[in-house]
Amino acid sequence: MDLRAKNIVVCRQGKVILDNVSFHIRPNTLTAIIGPNGAGKTTLMRALSGERPNEGQVLINGEALYTNPEYCLQHIGYVPVDNILHDHLTLQDALLYVGRLRLPNEPDDQIAKRVDKLLTEFEFPPHDSRRKRLTKDLSSGERKRANICSELIIDPDILMLDEPTSNLDPNAEFNLMYLLASYAHEYQKTILVITHTLNTIDLCDEIIFIENSRLSATGKPQEVLNALEAAEGATSKEIPLKSTFYRWAQIFEKTKTREEDRRKYQPKAQAKKTHNSPKSRRFYVAAPWLYQYRVLLNRYTKIRLGDKWSLFGTLLAGLSGFLFFTLPGNTFVKPYDISERALALNQARQSVYVISLVATLLGMITSYTEISKEYRIYSHERLKGLLPSAYFLSKWTWLTFAVGIVAPIFLLFFIVLVYQQPLPGFPEPRIGDSIGWWEKLTSYQLVGLLTSHVSWLVLITLILSCITSVTLGLLISCVAGDGGKGYLYLSFSVVFVVLFSGLIRNPKLESLIDTLSFLSTGKWGYEGIASSISIYCWFDSWRFDEFNSTGHLLSIWLALGVFILIASFLSITVLHLRDPWSKKWVNLTAFFAKRKIGFVIFLSILTLLISYTIFLRSLSYDYHTLNYWSRSEYGGTNAYQYANVERAQGFNMLEYWSGTISQSWCGNP
Repeated sequence: MDLRAKNIVVCRQGKVILDNVSFHIRPNTLTAIIGPNGAGKTTLMRALSGERPNEGQVLINGEALYTNPEYCLQHIGYVPVDNILHDHLTLQDALLYVGRLRLPNEPDDQIAKRVDKLLTEFEFPPHDSRRKRLTKDLSSGERKRANICSELIIDPDILMLDEPTSNLDPNAEFNLMYLLASYAHEYQKTILVITHTLNTIDLCDEIIFIENSRLSATGKPQEVLNALEAAEGATSKEIPLKSTFYRWAQIFEKTKTREEDRRKYQPKAQAKKTHNSPKSRRFYVAAPWLYQYRVLLNRYTKIRLGDKWSLFGTLLAGLSGFLFFTLPGNTFVKPYDISERALALNQARQSVYVISLVATLLGMITSYTEISKEYRIYSHERLKGLLPSAYFLSKWTWLTFAVGIVAPIFLLFFIVLVYQQPLPGFPEPRIGDSIGWWEKLTSYQLVGLLTSHVSWLVLITLILSCITSVTLGLLISCVAGDGGKGYLYLSFSVVFVVLFSGLIRNPKLESLIDTLSFLSTGKWGYEGIASSISIYCWFDSWRFDEFNSTGHLLSIWLALGVFILIASFLSITVLHLRDPWSKKWVNLTAFFAKRKIGFVIFLSILTLLISYTIFLRSLSYDYHTLNYWSRSEYGGTNAYQYANVERAQGFNMLEYWSGTISQSWCGNP
């Protein structure tokens, strides 16, 4: 394939980084892009490999790259300066996963043969121990060769490499450049490299010299050197003719990048767009979604298991229940002595607040860097057909299991079994029984944990809270991208959750706080646990929002489900918005246009869940206002009575169902 650039213009922050660059690269050649630091070489290569320039065209065999990027990019292999293989995979595993993702129709044994052949060609012979070494433990030169192997797996027609020889010793540099030249000539590849080292420049068929955002010269190495010397007023008489390196050094000195010379970008009037006719347009068919999801989930699992410190941190987070030794004894059980209930109720509410807060922070802290820390790898794989939804859900699935399900089980285990905090509904020792710690643990706490419906309600709420916070953490990671600001977004989210989880009250701002608290996942976790253990029933009056009814608890679970759906949708949308080959709003329009039916279904489900959440919450609230004081002198119990459908008459089935699901558990006979 031949590659042609026509009037490429790229601007950053209002300044022109590439200014009307045009050239033609012939097929089956090794071409080098050289020039001083900051001249625009990497920007040029990115414009050729997937990042749409502000103006101009990139043509591959005469077809405009950005008219049909998802098809054309599959013919381009691009190796950036940064490592594009996961640190915590072995070299061989990393390449095998690349092959499985990009060659879905190839059997695994054929992919393994390709990987073995490439590793051997790039100086990783069979039985070499480095094949089983984590990529982070390889030297910089070894990683560069490994990255090149990863792009050659799909046998691209065009291969672009950004500084493949940096940090290599002269011998390794020569061997790599010689191998690339051989690939260009023998395997009929069009190879383009950016290089700062000039010792091996003569191995290139042609070079492109970029100076201060403009193309200065192009052609064979010696021709370009002579032309630049003539243009810059440097002559070979000043230094010995044999010192070609110093002749180039003189050119680089005279063509240093000067930021003040960059012109301000003034966009041209938009010309009428032309598109390839539908008959000639060729479509790239990505690997099936389920296939990508399965490979990505398998790879992510291997990455997490290979990263021992990260795995240890996740396990430690799951064991964070040991922090709850600070809770007062029997803090979740209603005291028999009425005089102690006020203090006990305060302690119970604060303890519930702490538990829900830990569950919320646990999910966010363990997930807020999971996409941003490898965002450059994701961006690179996206150019090669990676589906954002499959990528996001592969991480979400693993974290949901490890943090959203396993961690809450450990939390409840520590709270109930290790620190022997009973929950309502646990069996109690008979009066006069004298039993030890172990007997109490096995006979009462463990039985209660497994048989009490309260423990299961608390566990479901904890799991949903953790899954919600995991999803929000991944959303933070998507928004942060490669900017490294995830910790700032996390800090803001943590402060918001702490302040608006429901325990802290300010009468002057009650309306504002109540409104904002609906956006805090901590509030729903707090209310859900408080409702499950029925602390609302500890006082014979209607005091708190943690009213306990089946409908209210269901509304909390539905609200957490809504958070999960919205955060997942926003995460996938943000990943699509960052597609480099189109403007953000064009990406967003295309994203929704391709998925109209799915988007309508999603909105319908979301609307239904939100409506039902509001309905159940409102109905439960109305029933909880129907309590009254029943005085003993009139035949009552001298206590508050709660609305109970069993005491009513003349109701129909719908009213009976509404009453049963909405009435307080305090009023059950």
